Amino acid sequence: MIFGDLMSWAEERNAFPPVLQKALEYIKNTELVQLTAGKYEIDGDDLFAVVQEISTVVKSERRAECHSKYIDVQYLISGDEEIIGFARESRENVIVENELETKDYALYEEINGEMDLVLYPGMFAIFFPSDLHRPGCSRNGGTNIKKVVVKVNKDLLIPN
Repeated sequence: MIFGDLMSWAEERNAFPPVLQKALEYIKNTELVQLTAGKYEIDGDDLFAVVQEISTVVKSERRAECHSKYIDVQYLISGDEEIIGFARESRENVIVENELETKDYALYEEINGEMDLVLYPGMFAIFFPSDLHRPGCSRNGGTNIKKVVVKVNKDLLIPN
């Protein structure tokens, strides 16, 4: 997992692989506030954005997730804050819903060693396939946020 903000992006961009640079450049150069909720193509199924307008919940009301095909670049567009629980994959974590083959997600009820990341507008987090994450949370729930998740085909990170 990597987190950062667009304020420091110019100084840090060369530390990121080209495909993650492309994802973050899309975020930086797109008027995300103007976009409605939905899917936006960047480079076919290899790189696309999903704009979400959601009401947050407390962590106990959201299951953690992981993906096998895509890396998530999650960016908070607006709202007070978003709490994202995260942890590394481990044998102790039990999948309660496995849709990795058909829909590229698996859900977990609880995750071992979970920590909280707090995003404020302008901040992003990058979750790799071995990073479990529980997005869309807040301390008390019921907070409206707008975010974009840029989905990056993991095979583009390290081509075969």
